[in-house]
Amino acid sequence: MIGIRQRAETRADQPGGSPSGPVLLAPLRAEVAAVRLGAPGLRVERVGMGPARAEAARARLARSLPPGAPLAVVGFAAGLSATDRPGDVVVADELVTLDGSRPPAVLDGELAEQLRRALAPRLGGRVRTGRIACARKIVSAGATAASGAAAGALACEMESAWLAPLAERGRFAVARVLVDKPGRGIVSPFTIIGGAVAWRRLATVAAVLADELPRAARPEL
Repeated sequence: MIGIRQRAETRADQPGGSPSGPVLLAPLRAEVAAVRLGAPGLRVERVGMGPARAEAARARLARSLPPGAPLAVVGFAAGLSATDRPGDVVVADELVTLDGSRPPAVLDGELAEQLRRALAPRLGGRVRTGRIACARKIVSAGATAASGAAAGALACEMESAWLAPLAERGRFAVARVLVDKPGRGIVSPFTIIGGAVAWRRLATVAAVLADELPRAARPEL
């Protein structure tokens, strides 16, 4: 997540799950733990924090994932609006990089809307579909908000744009839980409280994805 530093290695994390079933991709150990709590039967891969680890994970997963398995990148993100609340969720329908280093990735709008509708009752309606911006490095909250707003994004994180080529193998979604919003420092009581709220909400998101993603699988070619 933008604004939180945590050691994160790129590796499989007790894969489990059905060989051809949905796979959830999460950057950090804390995110993996929340996802496993909400969706204990699914395969979860820890992809690490930032573009370099995400690209390494993408190469590894491209060799090991079965064709047609639905994928979802899940985890935390920085909110870009003053009206955001910790625990709000953004389901991406497009991914952009803040530095323009990669072309925009247009995601499966039908799947994004399916997930938004399924999540809304569980989240009190605090879920939106829209553009997510991806940064190459941790930047200040103010700079993130300004750059993300200029890109028309609802949230900012550091991995999904570099994992998006996996969409060529099957249906691909991105669901991010907001931890903070512009104007708050990297370390503050609000961010700590928001992180706890977001962690619990991420487990809820994973539980919904466990129900919805099996319906999104494509037959193997």
